[in-house]
Amino acid sequence: MRIGLLGLACAGAAQAQQAPEPVGEAVLPIVNVSAGGVPETATGRVQGYVAKRSATATRTDTPLNEVAQSVSVITADQIADQASQSLQDALRYTAGVRAETYGLDNRGDWFKVRGADAATLLDGLRLPLSGWYGVMRNEPYAFERIEVLRGPSSVMAGQNAPGGLVNLVSKRPLDEAAREIAVQVGNRDHKQLMLDMTGPLDDEGRLLYRLVALGKDSGTQVDHADDKRLYFAPSLTWKIDADTRLTTYAEYQYDRSGTTNAFYTANGTLNEAPHGRIPDSTFISEPGWDRYGGRRQRIGYEFSTRLDEHWTLRQNSRLDHVKGGLRSMYAAFWDGFVDATGASDPNGTYMNRVAYATDDMDRIASANLLLEGRFETGSIGHRLLFGADVIRQRSDQTAYAEQAATPLDVYNPVYGAAVPAFDYQPATVSYNRSFGLLAQDQIRLDPAWLLTLGVRRDRARSDIKDGTGQTNSATSKNVGLVHRAADWSPYLSYSESFEPVSGTDAGGALFKPKRGRQVEAGLKWQPASGRMRASAAVFRLVEKNRLATDPTDVSFQVQRGEATTKGLELEGGAELSAWSLLAQYTYTDAEVTSTTPDDARYLGKQIESIPKHSAAAWAMHKLGVWGLAGARAGLGVRYAGRSWDGIGVQSVPSVTLVDAAASYDLRDWRFALNINNLADRDYVATCLERSDCWRGTRRRIVLSAAYRF
Repeated sequence: MRIGLLGLACAGAAQAQQAPEPVGEAVLPIVNVSAGGVPETATGRVQGYVAKRSATATRTDTPLNEVAQSVSVITADQIADQASQSLQDALRYTAGVRAETYGLDNRGDWFKVRGADAATLLDGLRLPLSGWYGVMRNEPYAFERIEVLRGPSSVMAGQNAPGGLVNLVSKRPLDEAAREIAVQVGNRDHKQLMLDMTGPLDDEGRLLYRLVALGKDSGTQVDHADDKRLYFAPSLTWKIDADTRLTTYAEYQYDRSGTTNAFYTANGTLNEAPHGRIPDSTFISEPGWDRYGGRRQRIGYEFSTRLDEHWTLRQNSRLDHVKGGLRSMYAAFWDGFVDATGASDPNGTYMNRVAYATDDMDRIASANLLLEGRFETGSIGHRLLFGADVIRQRSDQTAYAEQAATPLDVYNPVYGAAVPAFDYQPATVSYNRSFGLLAQDQIRLDPAWLLTLGVRRDRARSDIKDGTGQTNSATSKNVGLVHRAADWSPYLSYSESFEPVSGTDAGGALFKPKRGRQVEAGLKWQPASGRMRASAAVFRLVEKNRLATDPTDVSFQVQRGEATTKGLELEGGAELSAWSLLAQYTYTDAEVTSTTPDDARYLGKQIESIPKHSAAAWAMHKLGVWGLAGARAGLGVRYAGRSWDGIGVQSVPSVTLVDAAASYDLRDWRFALNINNLADRDYVATCLERSDCWRGTRRRIVLSAAYRF
């Protein structure tokens, strides 16, 4: 049987009814059977947009209706239907997520969840931000699903930012053979080739393989900022016996691009300047010298074995080696417009530039050990989880002193100016070590009531070679209560987070760890068929020791007391006979509620870049009822409300963007056309307190063809 890896939703897929679990007996996983007869698991493939299970919030394979926190699952089908080119693209239709924190900036995947920073996990293991700008962006084509857990989550994720986390679930070998070769072309010279192949290697189906590969050579909306990528990820699963399996994997990724960010001022971007708005295609750096990217090599394994009828052991390990760097220039936005000599001139067409450079090399080892057990005490069922995880990281980081560069006419740029020389700087070598222990009990009080209790102890140590070091420890807790009544699940939860913060402020004082605590109440609806879902959540999140840019020196950060976010999130999805649907609405009231006396101007102000209101809806419709068998058409609308600079002075107007898609399946072929920002809106994504503004992504057209065999 052929499986369309580009994400063709199978209409009318029959799924097994979810039977109530008996009281006083061992609770086994609920199995949902897809149209192809493949059971849905917490880390496996989902047909269409609607998942029923997840392991992100509990580290156990749990129905989403039994999780007392907000979780969204972005499936591979959704990623394919929307032709997502980055993690930011994939998150655009998800409740509670601000996916364009810095607009078009391609130096990383920048997003916030519930108005605060969020961590990124890869297959349940923390994915550290490697160095300063040596970080590699994540490739959406590599993932079976992308899951968003909103709110503090340190019990499950360890050191975790208060906003929540994004867990990237990799494509792994499948029991059933499926192969795909796809090609993309698009505007701005976009060219991309993709390969995804999986299936058994032997007649018994004990050895399974998967190979995911991608090559990209593309332009961007910014001149001279090309975007190139090579990605190669093989994996092999060995079913040692009925209870034991081992998956080994490797990954190689090479990225090289020019930088798309510019750090322009509000005048000329958000506001009209004497010579109009600066073209968003203007490249602020020097072609041929500017570069960003590097190489990442990764190996790892995932091992699981069922010890007996009650206990299962899982152990995962991963080694990363990342080497990257950056050479670029940015606009001296604090100077505003200047003349050709660099002297201040409000009517000028030039901007002063600053050249900067960094080199990074990181070696990261991550591992965890999880022991899961099921048993009963009288009529009460328990699902116990004990775990330990560790991260060891060595970072060799070099940041060269910034140098003033020649001014650039940003309306009619002429390149070729000499690049200032950087003085040699020895690398700063730092070591980060963290260790965590966790315990969790998912308690089934009776068939309708489920109580989850979790506690974790973390210890993190950071050292600078031949320098200072610091150790931080914390205990985090969570508790959740769910009442499962047929298809409805009201819930209430409390959760905490802990995240050490490296570095110092301008005065040399070490930063304190960030802490978060949240109370959340919600309601989930998902019928047993699994083809529809809806959720509503209200929450109050308090973040302490939040980082912000130092207004007296933008190269440093400061910690300001406390920020409080209150919000409402509504989200839904459906797979109907002819429709695939997604919708979300988010209200986020995120304010600084406690700070130092000299920072009183921040009190009561909406946190920078976070709109109070946002919404999105996406629909794909099968046109077979119109006599066009195999054809589908889709439309999406994204709305981001007005956002502010954090001090209530400068605001960015709301924006509504439209995306469109069409596809046609012809036997083993699939052809698709995607257009993001259909009207080609020229908009500003955000403006920061320090007065620089960031442009949004203009129209992007992608035409793809895939052959499945």
